[in-house]
Amino acid sequence: MKSPLAALGLSLSLLALAGPASAQSAQAATAGPRVEAVYSAHARGMNVGDFTYNFSQNGQAYEASAQRRVTGLARSLLGSQQDYSYSVRGAVASNGDLRPQAYTHRGGRRDRVVRSTFTADDITTTAEPRMGMGNPAATQAQKRGAVDQLTAIASLITADADPCSGTVKVYMDGRSRFDFVLTPNGRVNVNTAAYQGEALRCSVQFRPIAGFSDPQEAATLTFLFAPTASGLFAPVRIEMPSDDVGVIRLEARRLTVNGTRLR
Repeated sequence: MKSPLAALGLSLSLLALAGPASAQSAQAATAGPRVEAVYSAHARGMNVGDFTYNFSQNGQAYEASAQRRVTGLARSLLGSQQDYSYSVRGAVASNGDLRPQAYTHRGGRRDRVVRSTFTADDITTTAEPRMGMGNPAATQAQKRGAVDQLTAIASLITADADPCSGTVKVYMDGRSRFDFVLTPNGRVNVNTAAYQGEALRCSVQFRPIAGFSDPQEAATLTFLFAPTASGLFAPVRIEMPSDDVGVIRLEARRLTVNGTRLR
């Protein structure tokens, strides 16, 4: 299968850097949940990428942003061709669901800017330079109710109970439509630079639907989430298969929840 790494927007598939600490402190009294995460991507024993992910909620609005940067040998081969920045803003529904409104990413070999506008019934994408919409392109019916990849991660972070259940409908990068089907897979002890303690393990079925430029196959990923005192779930590790380099692992180097580092 083609790796769903990009699907998390981290390389991925987990994630703009946080603002100055003084600005964050000034907002702490009024802001809702906040998560800041820094990840490293590993393949064949090498660090091949760095990723950041930030999520914040203020009242009935939320924002999320991410950056990914290829490092090491991969950078010497690819340069900045696989560097991307991502952002999304949206609204929090009365039931707590996150509903994206405007998504943007920029980067890649052509420094393409992609923008997607989300409504209740459809998702509209524009790109400069123009891009194809996959083969076959996702239909309006397939796009209905889907969220971008940054919101998908945020919806798991803010889950009411166990994040390892249910289906997340994802519309990645303004084009690719797939489902993440999550089921619980026990608890494991984790001891990393970002977190030490018990983590929830999710088995995640990646089910491609439409809009991919290359053929895709279903695959199984593993997500680890750290439960926190605030009730949020911090993504600790993501493991996914790839065609060329075996299992790719994204592991958090730093996790900060509501202004407090987990470790």
